[in-house]
Amino acid sequence: MSVKAFATQLLISVNEVKISSESINCDNLILYLEKVIATEPGDLSPDQIENLKAQLQLMVEREKSNHASDLEMFRTVIQSGQNAVKTALLMNGGASVTLLAFIGKLTEEQHSRIPAFTDALAIFVCGVFAIVVSSGSTYLSQWFYAETESWKQRTGLLFNIVAILLGLISYGLFVWGMRSAYAAFLAFT
Repeated sequence: MSVKAFATQLLISVNEVKISSESINCDNLILYLEKVIATEPGDLSPDQIENLKAQLQLMVEREKSNHASDLEMFRTVIQSGQNAVKTALLMNGGASVTLLAFIGKLTEEQHSRIPAFTDALAIFVCGVFAIVVSSGSTYLSQWFYAETESWKQRTGLLFNIVAILLGLISYGLFVWGMRSAYAAFLAFT
C-alpha cells in the first residue's frame, strides 16, 4: 500500500470516528493527513522508475570517468616530476663529471688554470645536491600525503613545495655553473 492510499484510508477512518463520537478532537490529524494527501506525489509509473534508474546510472558512469581522469592526471604529474628530477640530475651530474675530467686533464699540463674552473665545478655539485634533496623531499611529501590527519597533509604540502623549490634551484645552479664555466673557458684562451 502506498503512502497516499494509507493516508486516504486513515482520513476516512478518522472522519468516521469524528462523526460517531464528538469527544475525540481530530481536527489537527485531519488537517495533517489532508496535507499529506495533497503533497504526496504518489506511486511512480514504471517508465518514470526506469528513467530515474537511467539517470542514476549515467551519474555513476560520469563519476567513474571523472575519477579515472583524475587518477590519470595524478599519474602524469608524478611522472613529469620524476622526469624533471632525472633531467636536473643528469644535467648537473653530467656537467660535474665533464668538468672534473677536464680539470683532471689540466693537472697534467697546466696547473695554474685549475682554480678558474673550481667555482663552476662547485656550483654543479651544489646543483646535484639540491636535486638529490628534492628527490628525497618528494618521497617524504608522498609519505605524508598518504595519511589522513590534517597536520600530516600540511606537512606533505610543505615537503612538496620544498621539492619544487629545490628542483628550480637545481636548474638555476646549472645555468649559473654554465655561465661560470663559460667565463673560465673565455679566460683560458
